[in-house]
Amino acid sequence: MDQGIYIAASGAIAMEQRLEIIANNLANVNTTGFKKDSISFEDFQKSLDTSRLCPGQYRSTPVDVVIGKQYIDTTQGGFRNTGNPLDVTIAGEGFFVVNTPDGTRYTRAGSFTLSPEGLLVTPQGYAVQGEGGDITIDQGAVIIDSDGTVSVDGNVVDKLQIRSIEEDALVRQGNATFSVRQGYAPGTVESPDIRQMCLEASNVDPIGEMVDLISTQRAYESYQKIMKAFTDTYAQSMHNVGTVA
Repeated sequence: MDQGIYIAASGAIAMEQRLEIIANNLANVNTTGFKKDSISFEDFQKSLDTSRLCPGQYRSTPVDVVIGKQYIDTTQGGFRNTGNPLDVTIAGEGFFVVNTPDGTRYTRAGSFTLSPEGLLVTPQGYAVQGEGGDITIDQGAVIIDSDGTVSVDGNVVDKLQIRSIEEDALVRQGNATFSVRQGYAPGTVESPDIRQMCLEASNVDPIGEMVDLISTQRAYESYQKIMKAFTDTYAQSMHNVGTVA
């Protein structure tokens, strides 16, 4: 394949991947506790076998435009007051711990509720974990202190597990939850800052994402035009090769 078409094709593929990421971010602009995906690009030079080239002969090296890194942006989202005593937000570092059918997961979405059995759960029914395991809450006034201590009518029930996870260790799962990469052990947040009756909004900036969407779409179309220009040029050359005097 011609190097020009090769580079344009790799760029178009990279833009397709970026469009998918932006579309997913925009789809979750209103998802509580959602953390957007971000990417970086880099040039990647493929190594070529030059052992069969004649002395002085030169072969150019194809360059791919590839996604160098895709990562989860853990920037803090905005706060929204709800008045619901079971809604909680972590200000700063940390993740809530929940127990799911697929194992332990971590989330920033603190929109909790009570199950019929009195367990503190997520909207999906995942049990929120305290230092003593599942948290059972009886009828009464629920207070969740800034350090995560849960009390009902002044009686301490448990303390929310708040764990620190490095950005590179996060693996996105469904329902605004994350798992961690194999071999990584989440740390303990010694002094968490918990806000009751408050939720963390998605950290997606819809205007910024729309600007990125438009620029990425234009870049994709430009790569397509480049590939078409190369193809048309080669077709014209082959058509005229037999007519050259």
